[in-house]
Amino acid sequence: METLHREILVGAFDEEGRLPADTKVAERFGVSRMTSRKALAILQNKGLIRIEHGRGAFIESDVLEYRLASRVTFPQNVRSNNQLPSRKLIYAEGRQADIWVCSCLELAPKTTVLSVQLLGESNGRPVAFSTNFLELPRFSGFVEAMGPEADVEIAMAKFGFASLWPGTAKVIARMPTEEEAKLLDQSPSRPVVEKKAVEVDADGRPVWCHVTCYAADRIQFVFDGAEPGK
Repeated sequence: METLHREILVGAFDEEGRLPADTKVAERFGVSRMTSRKALAILQNKGLIRIEHGRGAFIESDVLEYRLASRVTFPQNVRSNNQLPSRKLIYAEGRQADIWVCSCLELAPKTTVLSVQLLGESNGRPVAFSTNFLELPRFSGFVEAMGPEADVEIAMAKFGFASLWPGTAKVIARMPTEEEAKLLDQSPSRPVVEKKAVEVDADGRPVWCHVTCYAADRIQFVFDGAEPGK
């Protein structure tokens, strides 16, 4: 399964995206046909392939192109891939900000902030899990403002921020925690890409910061070049 997964990511199969039949997979790896079927079933459960009875297994072309260094929101990124975005609120609570959050939001040490965890989905498939931090009492009522769809953009607009700009961001690859793997519906042995970032208003003042974990094999990141004159 791991080998086929890697080959899918590097485009090792034909233009139609057809994988070898389970009998060929079994022969190649020297395993039983049942074992090869299990491997293909796991890939299908991960959303990487679809199995069509009578035709075979085909690669699902649903890896998202995701723009990081731009003012494109999560819903806009998903819609640009002709997929349907959605978010789920995992939890929200007031908590004492750590050093990183205080630095990002220019707050005094140990300030209480609103911590909001969200799961971002594309066509119902989880692709990003984020923990977001906002200043209190500045953003009191933010969770209610998001509504049942956990619409961050609507909530931000209600607080007077129709548009935000990306500030400093750091991106690393790492292994997920048990909770992250469960929420992203992936194996704990598969890496995630973590982005720690702050977003600012038109005057460059920090509005919120967040730590977002992306399912690495479901995302293809695109970094935009700087605008002329910037």
